[in-house]
Amino acid sequence: MSIVLIDGDPLLFRTAWGCKTLKKARQAFDEGLKEVLDSCFSDECRIAVFGDTNYRKEVDPTYKSGDSRAKSKEANPQYFKLRRQLLNEKLVEEAVDMEADDYVRIWAEECRENGTPYVIASIDKDLQCIPGTHYLIHKKELIWVDEEEADIHYWTQILTGDSVDNIPGLYGIGPVKAGQILDGATTSKERKQKVIDKYYEVYGEDWKKELEHTGQLIHIRRTLDDDFAIPKEDGPSHE
Repeated sequence: MSIVLIDGDPLLFRTAWGCKTLKKARQAFDEGLKEVLDSCFSDECRIAVFGDTNYRKEVDPTYKSGDSRAKSKEANPQYFKLRRQLLNEKLVEEAVDMEADDYVRIWAEECRENGTPYVIASIDKDLQCIPGTHYLIHKKELIWVDEEEADIHYWTQILTGDSVDNIPGLYGIGPVKAGQILDGATTSKERKQKVIDKYYEVYGEDWKKELEHTGQLIHIRRTLDDDFAIPKEDGPSHE
């Protein structure tokens, strides 16, 4: 049986939305969690939620600072109460100096090393940089992401950035253009080289600074100290 690794923030947010009391929010959460576990054919899970600190804010203070995000949280007061209750009951784990996404990927990597089957449950497409079975909470759908799809997704995001989270990426590069840039690359090393070359084409001598800035915001950690960096030996192929 698989363990379900849950990105808890969207699950809590969705189930608490519109609830007038904490009791109602908790009931909705319990029902939502049961639905996720039943859909994943499991009775075991780990749930990560956001913490008070996140290293990405040190990289870029504007990260996830949009007005729409703040307003949506203000409109869902039971969300914070529910999170506090679940933390007090030790039913969820608070991410320290990173995001819930990082915890989910760290857990997934531990499962891969131990040979433990897992399912990742979220609504966040960012987590599809992790190979394996994913349960899309908002669609109630199980999908499979293979190693190649996960790697392509990862390098695509570093090209496009993420406007919702205030991550710049390359101006004018969306998923279609990113696919064209990565076309022909068959390994992660080749995809990384194409990304480096594109950043060099756009930023010139500042390519590494800009690429590492975006990479540090996009990258989801595999271990507690797994930071994004471009090694000294890597550089543009046409410099």
